[in-house]
Amino acid sequence: MKRTLNAFLTGLWRDGALFGTSPDQAFYVKCDEETNPPESIDQGKLVVEVGIAPVKPAEFVIFRISQQKQTA
Repeated sequence: MKRTLNAFLTGLWRDGALFGTSPDQAFYVKCDEETNPPESIDQGKLVVEVGIAPVKPAEFVIFRISQQKQTA
């Protein structure tokens, strides 16, 4: 998940859609123990936090995306 989002956002940064002189300044992807504690994993949840610095409006925007395991 993290690798796929990093690759996508790096492409946006190279195309000039994100502000910053390096990918580290332009965005971040967080998918770790903090966003996914053991309790969430046990419940089948995946949470990813993505922060981007778009060229306009030139402030950092943070998205929190989650997915829950489908149960029958």
